[in-house]
Amino acid sequence: SLEVIVSQDRRLPLTAVNLWYHVGPANEEPGRTGFAHLFEHLMFQGSKHTPPDSHFQMLEAAGATDINGTTDYDRTNYFETVPSSQLELALWIESDRMGYLLDTVDQAALSNQQDVVRNERRQSFENRPYGIAEEEVIHMLYPKGHPYYGNVIGSHQDIQAAKLDDVKQFFKRYYAPNNASLAIVGDIDPAQAKTLVEKYFGTLKRGAAVPPITTETPKITSERRKVVQDRIELPRVYMAWLTAPIFKPGDADADIAAEVLGGGRSSRLYKKLVYEKQIAQDVGVGQQSLILGSQFEIRATARPGHTPEELEAAINDEIKNLQANPPTANEIERARNGIETRMISRLEQLGGFGGVADRLNSYNHYLKTPDYLQKDIERYRAVTPATVQAFARAELQPNARVVVYAVKGQPDLGAPVATPSAAQAAAGQGAESINVDEPWRKEIPKPAAAKTLQVPTPESVQLSNGLTLILSNRKGLPVVSANLVVRTGSDANPTSSPGLANFTAAMLDEGTATRNALQIADEVAQIGATLATNSSMDASTVTVRSLKKNFAAALDLAADVTLRPSFPADEIERQRTQRLGQLVQQRENPNALAAAVTATVLYGPSHPYGYTELGTETSVKAMTRDTMVQFWKQNFVPNNAALVVAGDITMAELKELAEKSFGSWQRGMPVRPALGSPATASARVVIVDRPGAPQTQLRVATIGLARSSPDFRAVQVMNTVLGDRKSTRLNSSHVSESRM
Repeated sequence: SLEVIVSQDRRLPLTAVNLWYHVGPANEEPGRTGFAHLFEHLMFQGSKHTPPDSHFQMLEAAGATDINGTTDYDRTNYFETVPSSQLELALWIESDRMGYLLDTVDQAALSNQQDVVRNERRQSFENRPYGIAEEEVIHMLYPKGHPYYGNVIGSHQDIQAAKLDDVKQFFKRYYAPNNASLAIVGDIDPAQAKTLVEKYFGTLKRGAAVPPITTETPKITSERRKVVQDRIELPRVYMAWLTAPIFKPGDADADIAAEVLGGGRSSRLYKKLVYEKQIAQDVGVGQQSLILGSQFEIRATARPGHTPEELEAAINDEIKNLQANPPTANEIERARNGIETRMISRLEQLGGFGGVADRLNSYNHYLKTPDYLQKDIERYRAVTPATVQAFARAELQPNARVVVYAVKGQPDLGAPVATPSAAQAAAGQGAESINVDEPWRKEIPKPAAAKTLQVPTPESVQLSNGLTLILSNRKGLPVVSANLVVRTGSDANPTSSPGLANFTAAMLDEGTATRNALQIADEVAQIGATLATNSSMDASTVTVRSLKKNFAAALDLAADVTLRPSFPADEIERQRTQRLGQLVQQRENPNALAAAVTATVLYGPSHPYGYTELGTETSVKAMTRDTMVQFWKQNFVPNNAALVVAGDITMAELKELAEKSFGSWQRGMPVRPALGSPATASARVVIVDRPGAPQTQLRVATIGLARSSPDFRAVQVMNTVLGDRKSTRLNSSHVSESRM
């Protein structure tokens, strides 16, 4: 009684295979937090007819991508996207671990994955800024013993306490065909796909009936508060409430309320805390919709020199304002349009996390109907200003919330949990079988005839002012993305002004000749579009994405910020303060810190590549409006740019829109940076000390080939063989992949 969902999609000769087991922390027992996630890891270690640790190797060798598994509170999923000719391989692997995992799993495999998951916990929570504060929010929302209390990953104690017998019982109870659903989406023949599913899954035994989830989530009746110390530079405030379960009445209203309050630069909290008061570095609001009670969370990080108390007071004011004054019709429309655009845009991806196959499985899991997309959109269209106000009044009350302050200090990670010795880990071997062996499963399926890849050939034309248009016409979804690429980036930064290109790019959408920063943000949100400006070492970009019906308006906005930025003095100071805060935050992030030190060591202080895109505190403080305007005037010219577009649009349509939006752009003489030789040091070890860090990050780096080198592609292949994928040499030899 495996549920099978099949959807034909002929866009590419690819097929997404997505298998959901209806089990997650919601099904866990007290004292076994994180068990569903630990078990997910065990599913990648091999089964009776597949060699140990061969899962990624076989799939990647067959050309698969998006290979992974994830555990969330209410479910566990496994997925891969394969060439359509390799569908049988994916079904063979998935069916073998569903039917024959316990034939090979032993104490050694369990002990190995306990170590891996505990290290993932260190990486994802204990060594990540604000990670333990976020976990504390969950601990305070739910009582001990509640299935959600341990978050998804669980505690060191519970992870280490798992026994082989626990694994066996968990598998028998939850990993059976009658507790799973399989979605197959792509360039397939549906009848043939169903025949293959019957072949590989049809003989697997049905499991016992899965016990229903009976946990009740108690309401919060008085405010719960806590201060959590962490290795961070800037304090942060979290507020969280328990709200309506997923897809129940009130869930869509919570999503819209989250957008109105904190869904980007057009939201109320951004405008008040980040833009107007300038007390927050960032702010975000979200609704995580779940079976046993959803989590509505507000998060705000303080600017240097500001306090959590300031943030909390300002957030309280905005919540009270929403309770007293319903959002405007425009606010609701902005929120709804953004949600709808994201929902439709995600349909571009067949597989992986959040792709079409995953969405079908999600609807099936929660609603018992995979065909729910249109109704999902309609439930947001039913939200009104009055229903959002009613949600805020009923749910966002002070006596029903959790408040956590994350502040700089020494974190309390609890007592260390010992790792058993190798001899102890090897004890207690013992595999068992559930399904009768079928010898034919030992043979790896051969691929079917490969299907021809037919993709549109990109078209290219040039406008009279020198702007190059490049189009990849993609039918099927009413979505268009455009990326204006200017061939000058941080490589053109003067040695004395690292960060100039990035600061200039950041100012483009902070005001134009006819729109101020907030008007730009509101207009972008009103049509459900996204607009971003950025730089890299070799380019500056203006990126826009929208539904096709709104693409003309979106492209006009992109052109306005590119051709007519006004660089307002007050916005420069706002952006300067923001960037100084980001530089402070770099010091608390191990990844950012390692990247910054690596760049400096490799290239030296006299080379543009020796700095991060932000530059330095000294350069950010010294940057002037005149310098930025000059950089923009010289380099943001059409003969130094290309407008790269992909989506449901023809070249004739694109050219007409581009002429209208960018036709007045005047040619110029861009900078052609002459990069000198890096002042790299001889081989050495550089140690960045972070006292008390629970995890060490190691980087081995050298300067590689220029992009123009004839050996560039060969080196890319070499890097892929060494360590760019999960089955590569370094990962296979030294790394156990973390999945969550």
